[in-house]
Amino acid sequence: MRYDKNPGCVFSLCAAFALPGLAVGEGFFEDAAFHALNRNFYFSQDFRNGDSVVNPHTKEKKGRRAEWAHGVIANFESGFTRGPVGFGLDLRGLYGVKLDGGEGLAGDGNGGPGLLPRRGHNRDGRSKSEFGRVDYELKMRFFDTELRYGDVRPASPVLNTSDIRLLPQSFRGALFWNTSIKGMTLQGGKLTSESDRTATGHNNDLGTAYGGLFKQADDFVYGGIDYNYDSRFMLRLHHGRLDNIWNQSAFYADWIQPLNDRLVLNANLRYYRTRDTGKALLGHFRSDSWSAQVGLTAGPHSFTVAHTRIDKDSPFDYVWHTWDYFLNTNSQVSDFNNPNERVWLFRYDYDFAAMGIPGLTLITRYVRGSDIDGRDVASGYSAYKNIRHGRHWERNFWLSYIVQGGLAKNLTFKMFQATHRVSGDHTAESNIDELRLILEYPLDLRLM
Repeated sequence: MRYDKNPGCVFSLCAAFALPGLAVGEGFFEDAAFHALNRNFYFSQDFRNGDSVVNPHTKEKKGRRAEWAHGVIANFESGFTRGPVGFGLDLRGLYGVKLDGGEGLAGDGNGGPGLLPRRGHNRDGRSKSEFGRVDYELKMRFFDTELRYGDVRPASPVLNTSDIRLLPQSFRGALFWNTSIKGMTLQGGKLTSESDRTATGHNNDLGTAYGGLFKQADDFVYGGIDYNYDSRFMLRLHHGRLDNIWNQSAFYADWIQPLNDRLVLNANLRYYRTRDTGKALLGHFRSDSWSAQVGLTAGPHSFTVAHTRIDKDSPFDYVWHTWDYFLNTNSQVSDFNNPNERVWLFRYDYDFAAMGIPGLTLITRYVRGSDIDGRDVASGYSAYKNIRHGRHWERNFWLSYIVQGGLAKNLTFKMFQATHRVSGDHTAESNIDELRLILEYPLDLRLM
């Protein structure tokens, strides 16, 4: 390998040689911290109205799938060595164990519950009883710039690392941040492989959530700028290229305006422009996706209305298993991002601190999508081809509680319930009742 052609290798080798001599210096251990998170996760999907899923191991149809597992996420984060250029090292140990989920109920280690991996090249074997991996990040800081190489977790509108299952996702590659200008952050990176939320290695192929994984997609390159004015107005402009699949640009504008001591108005606009590139492995792809919302907070009450439009005959797609509320109407079961879809969302939040129960919050949401038409989708999205008048709706009920004090401080209980129903000729999604129960307990330690 020509190391001069691979900046990531150059950085990792330099850091590897430098760290043994610098690690005992001031800053590395003095500013280090250890974080551990225990996460207990139950995930159930009950298919309705005749819908079902195929068990990848037994090949039989089943009307329900459920898994229960426990995960431990342990993080060591060093400080930076002193001097004009500081070096550091972060390590992350991930371990998951199956508590319940027989072959008749376990998911496929991919979609569905997906808490547990399955054996075999195509994930068609029995689910594993335990799994895990170790991630590392070499880091270097100089002036107002930080570089990282290893198993990184980027946070960008065009690629936001997922942590919505038992264990978090990571990507192998290099990232940078720069904060030289007040209120402004520049970031970017190059990623060459991913480690999925059920993966035990670091060399999985890249791909998209709806198109699948591709060995010919060699890397994902992105860059972006964020500007935050007085914590009330934020602009984000990011662009990413998934090799031989598509280019994607994202624009965010968020505004928060206090009206008085109890009333706060908020609004945002999100726009994504996606076009095929290179070999166009998913076919001729064109998508313009718009989403806007407005909300009002009145004491413990919050009310939100949002609208989304998916244009140009393609779904809104994103990098494989990454996750954020990219568009304002993404939901628990469905992304509400089908070709030509028109979506409305109505949301209500309540903070029970107003009733003397701090830490307890409730979120209820209703999302409805219509006008789904996939007759002209790109070749890689054939599941939409026969849809002309698709419709669906989803109702969410989310309750969470964080213990405020005592030995169990920060112990968190979460319950996410969703009901999703399809109608018209929308065959790309299923009728599902879904329940997620999550218990998390964090432990933070300063090492010195």
